[in-house]
Amino acid sequence: MKSTVISHESVHGSFELHVVSTGTGDQASFVKAAKNVLPWVDYIHIREKQLTWQDKIGWAESLRSIGVPSCRIVINSSELPSKNDIYGGVHWGQEAIRNYNPAVISKTQRLRLGVSVHSIDEAKIAEERGADYLFFGHVYSTNSKPDLEPRGLYALAEVCSGVSIPVMAIGGIEPENIHAIRSAGAQGVAVISNVWASDSPDRAAASLRQAIVATESLSR
Repeated sequence: MKSTVISHESVHGSFELHVVSTGTGDQASFVKAAKNVLPWVDYIHIREKQLTWQDKIGWAESLRSIGVPSCRIVINSSELPSKNDIYGGVHWGQEAIRNYNPAVISKTQRLRLGVSVHSIDEAKIAEERGADYLFFGHVYSTNSKPDLEPRGLYALAEVCSGVSIPVMAIGGIEPENIHAIRSAGAQGVAVISNVWASDSPDRAAASLRQAIVATESLSR
């Protein structure tokens, strides 16, 4: 498949594409794939729950060594450090945001903070406590949660209209449903298996980016 590389600067800030690591702990494969998908994505998440904080920092440094800008690296954890030159954001679950005191560190000093939510109530709490953006899902059926019903587009639209910060849809994201997700009010998507489990992660990421570009008129 021939395709034209779209620079990060041309897409950042419009409709975001986040790719989240699988949690398998295979650093070498992750870094290799990350280098290939970099031209197409906005943020690369290190979501390896089994790793220590320092190990995750090591993964971030590995991403930087192959050319990933620190501002596009996100570590999933419960930490919230000040701005630094290694990674540009952190992503939290519900326990971390519910225990967070926004007075601890000002928004101008800290890293960009994302929070995973599963309802409008969780979304509002995360926004009130200082989240910069949200992941909401799972929107579609996904192999990672085979026993749980997807929350669907209606729930996504409810969350998008109920908060003033960007909402990223996650769960079963494919190029063909980007239009519906964007129509529901989401300002981005996050994917795991769609990219990392693909035989060609770069092609999978390129297909998602091309679908996003095809829906640009919706944001005008």
